[in-house]
Amino acid sequence: MAEQVYKPSQAAPISGVYRVEHDGHREAHEAILLQGEIFPACNVCGDEVRFIVRHCANDIRVDKDFVS
Repeated sequence: MAEQVYKPSQAAPISGVYRVEHDGHREAHEAILLQGEIFPACNVCGDEVRFIVRHCANDIRVDKDFVS
């Protein structure tokens, strides 16, 4: 199955760690985004940056064992 690739202005479908792939000016790196956050454009390569889910992670602020 092919990896789902996300673009700036789309909403993150899940909370987790995403691989961030730039358009040639920087090596790929990882970043954490929470579900519903909008993938940002890069200050250098703009809308050419891409995001790929590496693994999901639950937002502890909404975990039933930690919400007060």
